[in-house]
This record gives sequence, structure tokens and C-alpha cells, in this order.
Amino acid sequence: MVVCDNCARLGRKVGPAIAPPVSVISNRVMRPNPAQNALRTMAQRPTEEEFELDPEYHLLIRQAREKLGLPQEQLGMLINEKPSVIKMVESKKLKPDITLTRKLMHELKINLLVPLSELEGGRPKGT
Repeated sequence: MVVCDNCARLGRKVGPAIAPPVSVISNRVMRPNPAQNALRTMAQRPTEEEFELDPEYHLLIRQAREKLGLPQEQLGMLINEKPSVIKMVESKKLKPDITLTRKLMHELKINLLVPLSELEGGRPKGT
């Protein structure tokens, strides 16, 4: 761990510093950066701005929940939300944010996001 001189005087040296693996490419020292790797993989994924919540989200959620035989209270517990949130989403009184949408998609194994290109006419193509 590298610390400033002020912080270094508060502790004691434990052992030799272990440097991360270094690769030399054309006289330049390159250190692997996990943050850059994460950014690269995130850049390859489609962003949420390219997708919109399906206009019939409330019906899809209710049908998937009933198909799995889950009451609203149990679904709420599974995704760590109050049952009132599930009731409001299913009655279309609450439009779920992206976090809640992803939780519902994961637990109910459904897709609630549609590409914006399919929503040009106001409804998804194919339905």
C-alpha cells in the first residue's frame, strides 16, 4: 500500500511492497487497471437510454407473478420491496425505476425493456 509521509509515520512497515505485474510495450510501462477493463465492458453493453419500459409492464408483471404462483407480498419479500410497491406497479399507479425494473425482470424471468426503435409507433412491434 502506498501512503503519504504523514500517514506513513502513523503506522509501521510490515514487509516489502508488492508491485502489481508490469508489462513493457515499446519502452512504456503499462500497469493493468481494473477500472479501465470495467469501462471497456460497460461501453460494449447497450445503455438504458436505448431502451424504454414496455407500455404494458403492469400486465406482464402480474401475469408472470401469477404464473409462478407468487402472492404480491412474497414477490415483495423476494426483491426486497414493500408489498404496496408491487400493488402500485401492477395497478399502473407507479412506474418502476430502472433498479426496480431490473429486480422484477430477474426474479420473474421476464423482459420489461423494449428498444426505442420498436416503440416508434407507441406500441412494440409484434403485439
